[in-house]
Amino acid sequence: MAEPTADGIRIYPNPVGVLTNNPPFPFHLEHLSMYRGISPRESPTRFAPNTDFPNFSRGLNAVGLPGDLSSPSRFVRAAFVKLNSVIPQTEERSVNQCFHILGAVEQVEGCVRIDSELERTQYTSCCNTDEGIYYYKTYENHQITAVSLQDADLDGDALLLHPLITRQQIRREKTSAFPDFSTPLL
Repeated sequence: MAEPTADGIRIYPNPVGVLTNNPPFPFHLEHLSMYRGISPRESPTRFAPNTDFPNFSRGLNAVGLPGDLSSPSRFVRAAFVKLNSVIPQTEERSVNQCFHILGAVEQVEGCVRIDSELERTQYTSCCNTDEGIYYYKTYENHQITAVSLQDADLDGDALLLHPLITRQQIRREKTSAFPDFSTPLL
């Protein structure tokens, strides 16, 4: 992994396959050690081994996984979700899984404010580098769009443009039974 810093570009091995913007990458790897006891699997009680505590909910072994919107917390969540998710065998399912992993760390508009600016995840994307297919979703449109780059002249001088589909695409089964969604609901 290459990380540009004020001192130059730093190259690091990335054993978790997750990136974020700040703090620098070595901090995030060290920070992960705080969560080494979190697991996707149910485990026996360690708090008081001779006491049988009720297991009232699934996912209790992930208690302590950070849920705030800071970069370090989002890095930990992304690493946990990525490293514990099922790796599908088909392209369609892999793309779907990728967007679910990225969804675990999305910034929802309004939850982080800097002065009058509202932070948000503007888009999420993944790429099949073998087939030259770029997949993306925007904040406004959660439908996955695929752009094939196989026929593109990647050695040419011209800038390749593909308009972003930002208006929400919703499939309606019986469109006559649905109200007009062109006006905001809020």
